[in-house]
Amino acid sequence: MPKGSFSATVVVPATERQDDILDESAALLNEHIDREAATKLCVLDIEADAPNDLLEQRALQSSSVALIFLSLYIGVFLAALDGTVVATLLAHISSEFHEFRSVSWIATAYLIAVAACQPLYGKLSDILGRKTLLLFSNATFAIGCVLCGIANNIWFLVFARIIAGIGGAGLTSLSSITLNDLVPLRQRSLLQGIGSVLYNAGASLGGLFGGFITDALGWRWAFFLQVPFIVVSSVAIYLNLKSKPRPVSSNSESETAVKLSRIDFAGSITLVLSLVLYLLGLSIGGNYVSWLSFPVFVAFFLGSIFLAAFIYVELYIAMEPVIPITLLKDRTIFGASFTNWLIMMINYTQLFFLPIYFIAIRGISPTQAGTNIIPNFLGSAFGAIFSGTVMRTTGRYWWITMSSAFIITFGSILINTYNLTTPKWAQVLYIMVTGLGFGGLLNCTLIAMVAAVPPELQAVTTAIQYGFRGTGSTVGVAIASAIFQNVLGKKLDQYIIGPDKSDIISRVTDSIEDIDYIPGEYKADVVHAYLDAFHGVFRFVIFLAAAVVITCGMMKEHVLHRTFDRK
Repeated sequence: MPKGSFSATVVVPATERQDDILDESAALLNEHIDREAATKLCVLDIEADAPNDLLEQRALQSSSVALIFLSLYIGVFLAALDGTVVATLLAHISSEFHEFRSVSWIATAYLIAVAACQPLYGKLSDILGRKTLLLFSNATFAIGCVLCGIANNIWFLVFARIIAGIGGAGLTSLSSITLNDLVPLRQRSLLQGIGSVLYNAGASLGGLFGGFITDALGWRWAFFLQVPFIVVSSVAIYLNLKSKPRPVSSNSESETAVKLSRIDFAGSITLVLSLVLYLLGLSIGGNYVSWLSFPVFVAFFLGSIFLAAFIYVELYIAMEPVIPITLLKDRTIFGASFTNWLIMMINYTQLFFLPIYFIAIRGISPTQAGTNIIPNFLGSAFGAIFSGTVMRTTGRYWWITMSSAFIITFGSILINTYNLTTPKWAQVLYIMVTGLGFGGLLNCTLIAMVAAVPPELQAVTTAIQYGFRGTGSTVGVAIASAIFQNVLGKKLDQYIIGPDKSDIISRVTDSIEDIDYIPGEYKADVVHAYLDAFHGVFRFVIFLAAAVVITCGMMKEHVLHRTFDRK
């Protein structure tokens, strides 16, 4: 095979021009597959130029396709679930370790690792192959879950969450990259909708799963029980995702060194450092130290230095930037990227702070709190499937993108009206509305970004999408946590009066569960302080949702083609 070529098996819909190769396709699929089945799914062996080894060399048998997608979706579901499972575990974990003020790092540590590693997986999988990186991601995620389960202090748990996040980053990003390799853009819109449903299912059901398992077995088992499922996913990938061997040349070692040199390690490292420093400043500011203190200033200053270094590396040094900033000059990519950034801030803030509303303010159990978030998943599932169906049928996405932006804004305004007596029907409906908008936007923006670039840039563009998603979820939770803690501290100091003031404030800021055990004369004031903090967070969410309408309006309409060659 000539150098610079690739041979890959890809799945495409049968068309009239493919009739002349139908018999050969059926033979490649399986000798037992009849002609009628083969007309529904043709497997073509294509050889073409492959700049930068964009697609992995592999052969997929029709009998394996369903299992491959299923195994990918198991990983996506678990990675999303692990990002929110701690929402209903925080009360128990903070009570066991007596570290409620630092407990947000259990969530942000995972999200930081995901944000930092997602863009890198695109480049690595082009070099090492999708299968290798998928197996690595599964193994790392499983190890992280085991370490979380055996953690004996909060900082070891934070470390374990970082390990799990490194694996979770690959599980989510590689699923979309692999999907890019297998189906044309227009057909992909519905499949991406299904993938979004499963991602949203994991994110939305994480709280319910965590609450149920915590009540039944203890919070540690919420991590242990994920391991068997990820093992099943790994076995399915190993057995069914077949890779053709790459040609071996005498200078293969030097070729490997050249390929590794293409990886933007400098960009990845500076991005990670800037994120960590910014998040550190957000977490300690107004909570452990004053916003104007020296540690906060140093964190933000160094974060800005590393962010500037990251931008410089991406623009002038990196051979293949981890996030190609120049692509952001395109208005569709710019608008879709920042839309993803904002909606992930909104969604993760809701998933983490709605359980606090239900547990601390409405006084229900973690399991019930998790159940109350299910409408978010139902709304996002409908939004993703509906938008995918519309795009597949019409080939258009702009109007449904704008509609979804207004829906998520309206839903955020409704949630901010939650109070001590909001009826159950309103709680369910308002959460479902925001989920509907989120599901539609999550699906439309990825399709829009890929449609805006030529096929050879699809993987890079997908990496940009996941980079913005990861940083959005991380920054969103960190900022929301800072707002919540600062408003809560001020309101508790304002409302609580009496000789036990310091003790009461210390107890209810270190553990939500202690609200049920403080003297009755203080309880109403504590609950009101928590409600004020909740409203502070959701006023921030409304601001983000309004910005989503603006960023969606920047996007242009691009044609969604039915074929790989976009004809």
